[in-house]
Amino acid sequence: MSLQTQWITMATMVGSGLILGVALDAYRVLKERFHLRGWVVSLVDLLYWVAAASLVFHLLVWSNWGELRFYVFVAVLAGFWIYFSWFSDGVFRFLRWLLQGLERLGRAVIRVVTVLVWFPLAYLWALFRRAGLLLWRLARGAFRLIAAPFFPLVRFLSPLGKAPKALCRRLLRLIRGTKK
Repeated sequence: MSLQTQWITMATMVGSGLILGVALDAYRVLKERFHLRGWVVSLVDLLYWVAAASLVFHLLVWSNWGELRFYVFVAVLAGFWIYFSWFSDGVFRFLRWLLQGLERLGRAVIRVVTVLVWFPLAYLWALFRRAGLLLWRLARGAFRLIAAPFFPLVRFLSPLGKAPKALCRRLLRLIRGTKK
């Protein structure tokens, strides 16, 4: 392995240590915000370390075709240490501020959608329901007015049998708007 490849590998591994530190701080912020407890923490820890190992492995393959040497571990730990000694506090506060800003933005978007979309749609739905109910009542009233002269005929034909009588009763119930 050439000296240039070793320096590229060293810089890449230091960078991966920095990235792992940022990811760990992001996980800490999310864990604090969502109050993760119990088996969820264990599962997310496992996922973090799988992702971290995958990142380091892929960067190592990219930088020197996967040759694992002692200085690779030292470089990853050095990047991790540099991040936590110099940048962690600032990045942690920034991530917390960013999460709060995203939550506020999400609430604002939900509020705008509620006011500009949901309330008008609910109002239109209620308006259409009332208009439909009014039209139904008007149609039923008009049908009653039209069918009123035929009520004596229905009463006259009812002794002819049960079938016309049941039909007439159903018609009368429909006209009156009752169920029984």
